[in-house]
Parts: sequence; structure tokens; C-alpha cells
Amino acid sequence: MTKRGLIVRNPAARGAPAVERLREAMAGVAGWELSLRATAGPGDATRLAREAAAAGLDAVVASGGDGTVNEVANGLAGSATALAVVRGGTANVWAKEAGIPRQPVDALRLLAEGEVRAVDLGRAGERYFLLMAGAGFDGAIIRELSGGVKRRFGAASYILGGLRLALRYRASDAELSADAETLSTKLYWLVLGNTRSYGGVLNLTHMAKADDGRLELLVLQRGGVLRLGWLAIWALLKRHQRRAHVLHRSVTSVDLRTPGLPVQVDGEYLGVTPMRLEVVPGALRVIVPRGLKSPLFGTVAGQ
Repeated sequence: MTKRGLIVRNPAARGAPAVERLREAMAGVAGWELSLRATAGPGDATRLAREAAAAGLDAVVASGGDGTVNEVANGLAGSATALAVVRGGTANVWAKEAGIPRQPVDALRLLAEGEVRAVDLGRAGERYFLLMAGAGFDGAIIRELSGGVKRRFGAASYILGGLRLALRYRASDAELSADAETLSTKLYWLVLGNTRSYGGVLNLTHMAKADDGRLELLVLQRGGVLRLGWLAIWALLKRHQRRAHVLHRSVTSVDLRTPGLPVQVDGEYLGVTPMRLEVVPGALRVIVPRGLKSPLFGTVAGQ
């Protein structure tokens, strides 16, 4: 039986495959009837994905960066329609962690040859996230970055923006609840990970699994350029969660009650606290390489 899928292409994404290349790749996917739609602005990918799920399509392919993947995931959350990915955009964190091939023809071939897995989503307010949410320092970075800067400089724009902001950003007194635990703490940077890699560079939440019904919480109580540098070094050694001025928990929800902290999800600015962030177990179906072995998942794909 022929399966049906929709490719949602973000033409504004840095490094997005050309239409001609996507159409050529589409022709090589046996057993699938694929159509292609381009987004015209923010929110379009979510709308197109939601319409595809309502129409009973088997998969929606996000062709773009992590922002496009996030929008499509928001449109598919809770449905039987699976998310697939063709790489493009600034970071492509999900594609890297899930072992998605770089070439569009190989990535689309996973529709026929890959495995479907159920994974968790995080939710910040009403917005779902597949990768992670951040509050404080990195939320402020994303809030200050324009789309033009990200398209021009790629992942380097986050690093440059972070270095500039680290010279003046200060920790806040914060009140939060992590499940049943109430915490009063200095908060420079909070990261809540459903996956492991931060920006495709460092595994800040390296114990996270995308299918265990939990999120990994990391709170950096103090910051600045020097401390961030040490954090990166310790993160490479997978020992950062035990350092001074770092709180680490495995949680199902976090309530950030302190007002005014900037929040980002999957590299996109969302708004400010107060806000509730929580896990939604098994909320999304994803297509990954058959038999994928990855620390991101609790079991081998297909088992």
C-alpha cells in the first residue's frame, strides 16, 4: 500500500536544499507519494504539519533547521503522523543526534527504510520542544539574535552572541520547583534537556534520553566568561554536573515562578517567565535509521 507524506520546506533556512534537489530525492523513495510545500513565515510549518496529521498522512518531513523541526513537531504532537528530517538551517541538532544522513536523497530514503520510534516532547507553556529549553543566559542570547545574523554566520552567531552577552549578563534570584522539590537559588542559566547535545557542540544534558519520560535539568548558578569556559571543559569530560555552582536533577516538570527570565525552546525565543515546563511522554513519532544504536534512546530502534 502506498504511503503518503508531505515535505515542509523552509526556504529561508540557511543551507536548505534547493527545490530541484528535493524533487530529485523524492522520486527515489519507493512506496511513497510525496508532496512539497514551502513555508511563508513563522508558524506556517506548524499549520501545514497539523493539517497533514488531520488528513491522516503517514509522515511530515521537515526540511530546514531546528526551528523548522520544532514547528513541525508542534503540529504533529499527539498524532500518529511521524516526523522525518532533511538537514538544513543553522545547527541541525536533532538530525545529528538521530543519525539522519546529510544528503537529502539518503535522508528521504529513511521513509521507506527507517524505523518509527515514539519519543517524548518537552512543553514550555503551550509550546512543545524536542531538544531542550533554556532560561536566563541562553534565552537572552536568542532574544537578541536576529534571523539575518543566524543565516549569515550559522552556529557561530550563537557563540559570538554568547561571548558578548557573558560580559554583562548577571545571575538572578530565582524561585522554582523541580517536581516536588522547591528551590531558591541564584540562576544564571537553566537548561532542561529532552536530548543531549546543546547546539550540536556540547553534551550539556548528557544523561538525557528522548524516550524515558523524563527531562534532565541543569542550573548554572553563577556565570561569566571564565565560568562558561570551565563549564565547557568539564562538559567535555562529562563531569560538569558535579561542579560547584551547578544544580543537576532528573525531573518530569519545572515551575519557574520568578518573573522576567527570558526562555528559548529549540533555539527559538519563546517569552519570559513565570512558566511551567514539563515532559509529555511518547508525544511524537519520529523516523530514524533502522537499528539505530544511540545513547539518546533507551532501546535499539525497532525493539
